[in-house]
Formats: sequence, C-alpha cells, structure tokens
Amino acid sequence: MRLAILGLTLTALACGSALAGGRAACRVVYGPPLWAVCYAEEVVWSQGPLEVALGAEWRSWPEPQVGLYSLVGLYLEGWWASLEVARPLLGPSPWGWAIGVGTRW
Repeated sequence: MRLAILGLTLTALACGSALAGGRAACRVVYGPPLWAVCYAEEVVWSQGPLEVALGAEWRSWPEPQVGLYSLVGLYLEGWWASLEVARPLLGPSPWGWAIGVGTRW
C-alpha cells in the first residue's frame, strides 16, 4: 500500500501540467525542543474553491520521519479549511489525519 501511495504521488509530481499547481515550504519551531517540518505538494484536481493535492512531508520531531499525504482543501475569499490524511513511509507509525482552518487577508 505504501508503495502504491508513493507511486501515485511521484506520478502526479512528474506530470508536466500538474507542476504549475505546486507549493513547498519549511518551518522551524522552538517548542522546546527545536524541530523542523518541510513539505512539497502538488494540486492534482481543482474546481472553483475546492482542490485535492498530494504531497510529501519531512518532520524532525518527535522522531525523524517522511510521509506521504493527500489533502482536500476549501479556499474561500476570507478563510480556508483542509483535511489531510497521511501515512509515514518509515517505521510502524499508524495513519494520521489533520484538520486545518485559517483566515486569509
């Protein structure tokens, strides 16, 4: 299953037409401890304010790990919301999910 997810993500990232919708970022957080997270994602489907993206993420805490994720996002004029489902590639970590909301200005 992990190899299928990796293959799907790499295929989407390799498509020339899909590369126009990508984004990437890194951030360092001092909690403590000091840790970092970086990601790269590619929008694979978009219809109005709704989009679906596939991505890869690296985290340094609580243990270094790389994971692949899918994201469904709703991006409106004044706010956004997203649902992310992820699976780490290394180790016995379980599936994870995250809900994000924010404002736009």
